[in-house]
Amino acid sequence: MTMKTEIHFVNAVKNEALEILVNEKLDQLESKYDWVVSAYVFLKTNNSSDGKNYECEIRLSVPGPQLFVHTCETNFNKAILEAVQELTMVLKKKKEKFFSNN
Repeated sequence: MTMKTEIHFVNAVKNEALEILVNEKLDQLESKYDWVVSAYVFLKTNNSSDGKNYECEIRLSVPGPQLFVHTCETNFNKAILEAVQELTMVLKKKKEKFFSNN
């Protein structure tokens, strides 16, 4: 079963290179965690006083409660990579917890 992915740009210009990066990183996660059903990605720009004006929010639908990460960085690439890294840690913990209960 293939994970469904939706990418939304909020206050940001749609960018094919960013879509490719997001899809590549989420495909890597899906290959390790095949129980991920869908991903909703929001790439947003804002005006932050610390210069981290690029946000990446990812919501993953998985068995049980949805997983959510939110990152702010100085560019979208960094924000995406940080969000995926956080998701990787959360998914690893969820998998360990799930298999320790069986």
